[in-house]
Amino acid sequence: MAAARLWVLIAVLALGACAQRGSIRLDPAAGEVGSVQHIKVASIRAPDPSGPGFGAEISPRLAFAEFKVSVPPERTAGTVTFPARNSVPDPATDFLTVSAGAISDEASFVTAVNAALASRPQAARDIFVFVHGFNVTFAEGLYRQAQMSHDFKAPGVSINFAWPSAGRVSAYATDREAVLVARDGLQDLLRLLAKTKAKRIVVMGHSMGAMLVMEAMRQTALVNDRAVLAKTDAVVLMAADVDIDVFRAQMGPLAARNVDVFLFTSSRDTALRLSARLRGSSERLGAVTDASQFADLPVTVIDLSAFQGEEDALGHFKVCLLYTSDAADDLTRLDL
Repeated sequence: MAAARLWVLIAVLALGACAQRGSIRLDPAAGEVGSVQHIKVASIRAPDPSGPGFGAEISPRLAFAEFKVSVPPERTAGTVTFPARNSVPDPATDFLTVSAGAISDEASFVTAVNAALASRPQAARDIFVFVHGFNVTFAEGLYRQAQMSHDFKAPGVSINFAWPSAGRVSAYATDREAVLVARDGLQDLLRLLAKTKAKRIVVMGHSMGAMLVMEAMRQTALVNDRAVLAKTDAVVLMAADVDIDVFRAQMGPLAARNVDVFLFTSSRDTALRLSARLRGSSERLGAVTDASQFADLPVTVIDLSAFQGEEDALGHFKVCLLYTSDAADDLTRLDL
């Protein structure tokens, strides 16, 4: 199949799976209806001039914010639902932002994270960093983390790293370049988080975000940043849109520092199959089912091929639906 036809197929599938694009809708009263999730944000996206949050342009430095997101009670668990454009949002069925506020600088961000950690029991003073994937708006990445934090009953402090995805299915190459720009920002975020009073940090990347996570962690390992490495309990990659040989090269410095990596994979991930064919390769990392090829590395492969969520047409967000399956135990044991 020609590359042009593949891009058309990707666009059709993506539009079918995500007809309503996400945006920030403020509704303070939604907090009385939904379950409110508190999420700190570090972003190299430029501020959104039209409202709270961040846009698709690149910022030269990290910016910080905090959001309270209402997860609606009437939805299929594992999914994110947005209000239709130009409609009155319904807090019973729609994800909405209860409040949003900027955090002025790095010191204030560390103070805010420490305050959130202090409000939790000693055993739950952990940090969960989420890095979104390709073709994702700021709101979509933020609300996806709110969904996972709620559905997984994550006890730690949620940190969203928002990189400047163009938010367009036709901008795959642009997003890949944005990942390279963003890796220093993620590395800087991890350095800041290592200064907090967190006991441990779990870093999770989805799809193209997995590439960003691995690049930042590789850089961290190469400079032997002991403060970050000592607190990094695990790296979790879900539906990783990463070349397998590139991953092995990235793993070299991490393996030398004994960093554990968990791969949530599926041979039925349509998006990754299309990505592989566009590159003329046979397989992407997130579609690996043979764990033996990583036997020499501190890598755990968790194969989700047998699990198929009806709300995930591409099979690309299976880990977000995991709590409904027996495979949830594999994620729960990471205590995210």
